[in-house]
Amino acid sequence: MTAPTAKLFPRCAADRVTTALKDTPVVMVNGPRQGGKTTLVREFVSRDRTYITLDDDTVLESVRNDPSGFMRGLDMAIVDEVQRAQNFCAPSRSPSTPTVVRDVSY
Repeated sequence: MTAPTAKLFPRCAADRVTTALKDTPVVMVNGPRQGGKTTLVREFVSRDRTYITLDDDTVLESVRNDPSGFMRGLDMAIVDEVQRAQNFCAPSRSPSTPTVVRDVSY
């Protein structure tokens, strides 16, 4: 007997995230617990966009100790569970360029 294959429902928010990523440096996906946010953002992982989760205590401690150092060297990345680092805010590339965050809620 084989295990049933999990069926993933298409997420309307995927199109909204794709659109937001075209012109916004930081996109926050916001939604209810167990609502599929991690599943959604994992669809955007690629060679150019790495996936980092702050569920990993070592990574979380690194972010808490040196958020700027953590972000240095990252061009495009998905940072999941960012709420675990309460003071974490992606620094902008230069002081004169503010970080723009677009919230994609569903």
